[in-house]
Amino acid sequence: MKIIFLLIAVLLIWWVLRTLRSGRAAASKPQIKNMLSCKYCGLHIPEDEAVQHNSKSYCSKEHAQKDNP
Repeated sequence: MKIIFLLIAVLLIWWVLRTLRSGRAAASKPQIKNMLSCKYCGLHIPEDEAVQHNSKSYCSKEHAQKDNP
């Protein structure tokens, strides 16, 4: 009976450690984002941070305005 409890405890500890290790590995992977180039200055910025104007990408509202007077 003690052997069964010991076996269950070892398996439980192994499962918890494996779960924690795989969680850390997934969290440490960098997120790859699509980068766009500002049509005014050429700065590369993530797509979700870009300002879109007339189907062109800009790094800021100011550059969008300067390129389209």
